[in-house]
Amino acid sequence: MGYPITIAGGNLAKCLDNALDYSTPMTSFSPFYSDVGLGFDHAGGIKCLFLHYNRKTTRCFDPFLSLPSSVKEQKCSATSVAQLLEDGTARVAFCDHNTWIVECNGVRRLDFSVSHDSAFEELRCSAHAGNIHVFDGYFPTGDARDPDRRFPFVLGLRVIAGEASGSDGITGRIQITPDAGGRIALAFSARMLAVGHEAILNRLNAASGSVEDAVRRSQAWLEQAMGNLTLTAQDERECSVLSRCVHGLLSNSAEAPGFLSGRVSAFPSRGTYPTHYLWDSCFQNLALEQMHPRLAEDSLLLLAENLRADGKMAHFLCSTWMRPNESQPPLVGWAGLRLVKARHNLDLAARLLPALQRNTQWWLSQRMTRSGLVAAQSGLETGWDDSPRFDDGPTVACDINSYLLMQMRACAELSRMLGNTGEADRHEAHADRYAKLMVETLLDRETGLFWDRRVKDGTPVKVKTPACFLPMLAGVPIADAEMRAAIRSELLNPASFFGSMPFPSVAYDQASYQPDKCWRGPTWLPVAYLMLLLLDKAAYDVEAMNARRLLYRAIIRDGNIREFFNSQTGEGLGACEQGWTAAVCLKLHLEISAQTGNIVGLTHKET
Repeated sequence: MGYPITIAGGNLAKCLDNALDYSTPMTSFSPFYSDVGLGFDHAGGIKCLFLHYNRKTTRCFDPFLSLPSSVKEQKCSATSVAQLLEDGTARVAFCDHNTWIVECNGVRRLDFSVSHDSAFEELRCSAHAGNIHVFDGYFPTGDARDPDRRFPFVLGLRVIAGEASGSDGITGRIQITPDAGGRIALAFSARMLAVGHEAILNRLNAASGSVEDAVRRSQAWLEQAMGNLTLTAQDERECSVLSRCVHGLLSNSAEAPGFLSGRVSAFPSRGTYPTHYLWDSCFQNLALEQMHPRLAEDSLLLLAENLRADGKMAHFLCSTWMRPNESQPPLVGWAGLRLVKARHNLDLAARLLPALQRNTQWWLSQRMTRSGLVAAQSGLETGWDDSPRFDDGPTVACDINSYLLMQMRACAELSRMLGNTGEADRHEAHADRYAKLMVETLLDRETGLFWDRRVKDGTPVKVKTPACFLPMLAGVPIADAEMRAAIRSELLNPASFFGSMPFPSVAYDQASYQPDKCWRGPTWLPVAYLMLLLLDKAAYDVEAMNARRLLYRAIIRDGNIREFFNSQTGEGLGACEQGWTAAVCLKLHLEISAQTGNIVGLTHKET
């Protein structure tokens, strides 16, 4: 391909250039918003299934579908997996949600069984018209907090071309041999939790048995899902990373059962975190809002529609349970208002507003302290799990109070959009009082920074982190000159926050700083992005663009779309194919391109 190149739905598969890896849970083959993914290695057939369910991924049926000959060459694209075998060819492509086609030519046979997986309990098999076999059973749940010990799983197989013989797939293997033309064609469909056979049978009977047809359907899905998002890559590496950011976000999006049914969830990482997280979803929307219209809306409505009775919003939401203790930062107001304004969607505003009001009241009633501000129950509730901010216990946290203030103001603005002037005025007045109290309680006039306060005694937690600046982004009443001075002296200081990988989760010059230890020093792209918004607000335009370039370059150089980054070296750490990193990368690309017209010089080649 010649560069620069435009990346859009029509050529995303080509830009990925058969370079995908479907061997791990984090990179499973799972288009069509599937929550069942396929795993492949260098053996013929399908290595295993990955069930992305209820916060844990179950690897099962290894091997799932076996070929007697070895693979000479394998190409993994966005729409199919193609294997060149010693004695023929095999191709696999999805044709619908959790439904895929396998087509082989020239091979001697295929072997299939579910009985070799000892974790699959109480196996049952039923035969249906049209050469269909349906297998029912249970898998153990993977998270100790899950209220259920196991979950139901159903798998359907339809033999479209070829002949099945041997056993029933439970007591022994089913062997499928070619038809007179040397062809084998199979359709598979799977479901978790909702295990009635009707949907499985409908999908299997609708499958054409042609991989080419499935590839066309996959391409159409890909174009629709990517929506109007358009990117421009300057070289091969940038093209690969940007394309994988898009592909990863779409593959992490899932139509899952239970609480998540009827909408598309935004998993942070389908292999590591296969469930719907609160603040991850808000940051993933930075890119999803550029794609298919339902993706960004669904990610917020899932949270809004599944509040606890008292207004608590789940830390994460699974198909059958939610994290019972902590919530997560109240950012749905920030994300929802941005989406409503971008789309001029008053219907979405009307659906979000009641949930935002109830959730704001939950924070004000369930996490209130004698200071008049709310506290985070633990580091987990802020999203900064092991931050030194919480080494001495719960705090009146700058970030949580800032997000809550932003949510109050979002409620005011949404109310005004909907014509509820009196309600909007009440929200605004409350937000103004709250913002003033934040300044009185948290601001250190000597340094210009906002400090968390220990709940137990009200003393300040003087650890410099990006949270010290978030009240400024939320719009507390301090003079612009005072805000700019604090930003200039600390946030833009190379000794504190503005190094080669800007905005570490703990400032470089702090005793507790560790560049590669979770929330004790690495750079996390979502928080770094909020710092960019603050620089924009404070009119540090040149510095904001420089920071965008540094962060974008680091993501492209690392190339693995990792969860967080060593703030000294830029090395990616944590889960790969991480949704919020992909989203921020795409957002940075769009913002830099809009400012400069191109992003020449920002890729891995620059030193």
